[in-house]
Amino acid sequence: MAAGAVSAGKASASPPVRWLMAAERTVTTGCIFVACCLLGAAASVGLIQVLARFILNQPTSWSEPLIRTLLIWMTYLGMCGVFRIGAMVSVDVLYRACRGRARRALEALITLATLTLLLILVWYGADLAYRARFQNLAGLEVPVIWAYASIPVGAAAAVLAVLAHFFDPLRQELDVAI
Repeated sequence: MAAGAVSAGKASASPPVRWLMAAERTVTTGCIFVACCLLGAAASVGLIQVLARFILNQPTSWSEPLIRTLLIWMTYLGMCGVFRIGAMVSVDVLYRACRGRARRALEALITLATLTLLLILVWYGADLAYRARFQNLAGLEVPVIWAYASIPVGAAAAVLAVLAHFFDPLRQELDVAI
């Protein structure tokens, strides 16, 4: 999408929408940066795991659960960027068949369904993390809440991205579709 089209849409937006867009940009940029760092950390720990197991013949007990936890956090935080550009799995045939008000109604329905799912993840993810706060991750001996907290944190951050996508759709996945 051209930069002019995005900025033109933002200029005519109401102050709450402009605030939402600014907040979303900050949150999504931060989440993507942290997700990239977590991917690098998971790859580094994976390298340590391979070296310890096959070179030193001393496998580590902490590396596998740490990698798993890092990848879970990476996925939930990276979800923001994916929702923002509209790259989640969708029914493109129906979207492309609709025009005008029907398309906007479809976008509103998709946004409402996605927000409902994300808010359920926030609610039940927070409840799950709270209930498991006394359990420890095997091999790491840290509370499992650190892993489970990725669900409500990532879903809450993704809510902003979904709302921003509704008000300023980027549709980058359709630009490269064949």
